[in-house]
Amino acid sequence: MENGKVLIIDDDPNMVEVLSGMLSEEGYKIDSVNTGAEGIDCFREQQHEVVLTDLQIGDMTGIEVLRSLKEINQQSAVIILTGYASTESAVEAVKLGANDYLLKPVKMLDLIKSVKTQMSSVHLTNQVNELNIAVADERDKLRRSVAELSLLKRLAERMMTVLSFFEGFEVILNLLVEEVEADVAVIYDYERGTARMSASVQPDPEELQQLADIITEHGRKMLGAEITCHVEDFVGLDENETDTANGKLLSTIIVPLMQEERPFGLLVTASRKDENFEAEWSEFIAKISQEASEFLSRIKQSIEKQKYFTSAIVEHTLDGIAVIDPVSKEVLLNPVARSMLDMAPGPAPNPEEVGELLDFNINDILKDLTLHGEGDVQPRTMILQSELTLRGQPAYYRLNISVLPGEESEEGKLLVVIHDVTQERRIEEMKNRLIANITHEVRTPTGVIKEFTALILDGVAGELTDTQRQYIQIMHSNIERLSRLIENLLTLARADKGGFTVVLQPIELRPIIDSVTASMELKLLQKKIKSVIDIPNELPLIYGDKDAVIQILTNLIDNAFKYSPEDTRVKISVEVKGVRVEIAVADQGYGIDPADQEAIFSRFHRLVDQNDPRFQEGVGLGLALVKDLVTRHGGDLWVESEVGSGSTFYFSLQIAKEDEEHRPA
Repeated sequence: MENGKVLIIDDDPNMVEVLSGMLSEEGYKIDSVNTGAEGIDCFREQQHEVVLTDLQIGDMTGIEVLRSLKEINQQSAVIILTGYASTESAVEAVKLGANDYLLKPVKMLDLIKSVKTQMSSVHLTNQVNELNIAVADERDKLRRSVAELSLLKRLAERMMTVLSFFEGFEVILNLLVEEVEADVAVIYDYERGTARMSASVQPDPEELQQLADIITEHGRKMLGAEITCHVEDFVGLDENETDTANGKLLSTIIVPLMQEERPFGLLVTASRKDENFEAEWSEFIAKISQEASEFLSRIKQSIEKQKYFTSAIVEHTLDGIAVIDPVSKEVLLNPVARSMLDMAPGPAPNPEEVGELLDFNINDILKDLTLHGEGDVQPRTMILQSELTLRGQPAYYRLNISVLPGEESEEGKLLVVIHDVTQERRIEEMKNRLIANITHEVRTPTGVIKEFTALILDGVAGELTDTQRQYIQIMHSNIERLSRLIENLLTLARADKGGFTVVLQPIELRPIIDSVTASMELKLLQKKIKSVIDIPNELPLIYGDKDAVIQILTNLIDNAFKYSPEDTRVKISVEVKGVRVEIAVADQGYGIDPADQEAIFSRFHRLVDQNDPRFQEGVGLGLALVKDLVTRHGGDLWVESEVGSGSTFYFSLQIAKEDEEHRPA
């Protein structure tokens, strides 16, 4: 059994023969040479563990040989043999790395012992080095495994929040480019025929064509289908990116994405700078593909299940539903929508025909929803009223129109929910007609009673006692309140029938506010309420109907009077904001609960507390009339209120343009 390799360098043939024979018997493989140059060449080829060299060789010194040997392999042991020893040569030999220094004539036992010792030392050092290398390799593997597990964990965490294929693709691609050192990552979606991409630097046309060819070649093998990928199929490119790569992909990795053991796409990663990218990352990319496939399969199953339930809901809902795609000119209608629009079975109409049937312009609606929806958290929705004549009968529909959220390919689709309000409209009309008729009939006797109570209070019928005057005064004030109610009802009835017209023209706002506050002054003094006016010195003209604006302000100040305690104030302020003027009527009253702040503008809604007589007066028409009048002016009406701290009612009116003198509503 060979115990190791020994090289003997000596120009004395007898010495070489003796040493070779003796060390061979000990089981060493022996090489011998007579010159230093030959010894260096032999050592470079064989890498002996132990070298025996004389200090004096014909062509060079043993010190020179030692220096060369240590430069070639530091781990090998060199034993110096010499018959001309000196302290200087010994010190220099040790400095250069000589492992032992023996004097000639050498005692054979000492030489064998030295060779054995140095051979064992070299073997041990080599084993330690091998172990260190193995440990370092394992440490690197462990570190890489931990890093890969960390990446897979992050991928799993991100994928858990994904709700669509689009989001899932983005998560996978970004992970590959940002953390796996891939220059380009692509997911080819076989069903859609698109290749979604993420890249550190946008690929140039040559690289895109290279990727398309790779997907075509491997896709046919892995997907089992005749696919052809084109440069036009790539999505996710930044059209504004001017910095593009100018090179070639050196190494690529292609793995399939699976669902229930069937491939549905390809995952392609590539490097521009690392030729060993495939060898280094193939195994990990395969793991990512497996993890991604599971998540995407789960998403797909969830989407398919959701589609089934959504389809069932759409088919069986009582409302009509239309999905309009102006780009592809496609329209989807559920059976209820077809029935509402009196459509026979067959192909759906185009978007323009549906818009014409429902009395709205699709482009205008889409533009308005997109413009006002930028940055909004809530869905972009508008509500329209549509009046149609179907089968010879009037039909009234309420349309809820929204822009569908989703991927960019879905952006621009409109969802129209059609709710039939014909029956409610007819009942509302019957109710309003009944109220109007009753109100009209009550108006005349109420006016007569009001006039006669006024005459009695004036003493026309004779002198009254204090008690009689008190009773008649109560009757007169209640008749006045009843008259105001009747007038409000008649005004709303005329508006519903279209007989109430608001004509907008440029008018001054300040005189109207001064006139209304002056007329309400006596009434406010009954509860010691002070009026405060805060109006800028310069106010633009506004579009308004003078009588209607007076009615709006009167009702709002009267509302503040009713719901404010004594010794408070009512403030009327005006502020110019853009193309509108905002008027505010603020009180220090009892305030309005948030739950009531939307409903108070509805007809016949009033703030009622059975235990508080402050809220018993009125039937809830004043604010409804204000809302109707403000809406007819093209303005907005809203309230800000806090219970116990008062309320502020705001309404806005449009500023008149200098070149327009008359503007009908």
